[in-house]
Amino acid sequence: MPRRPRSLAQRIRDQIGFSLVTLLVVFMLLKLVGLKATIPGFVLSLVITIGLNVALSYYADHKASRPVPPPRGGGDIRWRDDDARR
Repeated sequence: MPRRPRSLAQRIRDQIGFSLVTLLVVFMLLKLVGLKATIPGFVLSLVITIGLNVALSYYADHKASRPVPPPRGGGDIRWRDDDARR
């Protein structure tokens, strides 16, 4: 049974925890190294990361809903017609 499509709010909620934790770790590492990491930079990074993750989520759902066409000319390449003639 196919699952119901998720709404935009559900997708954002799914991504927010992972993005927040990941970016907090990155910004703490930047502070330890001595680079300047500002709050506006953190917020911008968070927005960009969530936006990209949500877009990839939509793309993955779209791609999964389309049937995969059968391979053309398929089969094992070790068993070609050229080999049968020899």
